[in-house]
Amino acid sequence: MGQNFYRYLFLFIILTPLNISSHNNEPHSIKGSSKADSMTQCVEPTEIMQKEHFVFLYHQRDNTVIDGIRTKQHSLANCIDCHVGYDEKGVAIPINSEGQFCQTCHVQTAVNIDCFSCHATVPRDKGMKRIKASDNNNHLSDKIKDITTYYHSNNHE
Repeated sequence: MGQNFYRYLFLFIILTPLNISSHNNEPHSIKGSSKADSMTQCVEPTEIMQKEHFVFLYHQRDNTVIDGIRTKQHSLANCIDCHVGYDEKGVAIPINSEGQFCQTCHVQTAVNIDCFSCHATVPRDKGMKRIKASDNNNHLSDKIKDITTYYHSNNHE
């Protein structure tokens, strides 16, 4: 009796479609200030991206790292550029912060995000104010403090 139960449980787990755990055809409930919020489709049809975005990212990673082929369509940097939100001052909010695009969906589906242990969470040219060569030394220490605060607020300890 017990052995049959485990066989049926194993078959159930193996044969259960994956779509029951990834969005279940429900639209994203996150609306904010990202470029993607005003669009109706991602680089692939929305239904496919909701369930298989990680496949595109892994494939892109392998093409880039192993073969040296870089394209923008499925690049993580392109995803960040489009899906990152901005605060009222126009500063990019890290995409994996609580309540933001990646983090919210991954929490709902109980999936760990490991991309951002290495990759930037905001577009590199929009995430922080740049230090201009014309800034005088009085303001330089303030800029360094801003950069340090930004760096530590994004879990780069």
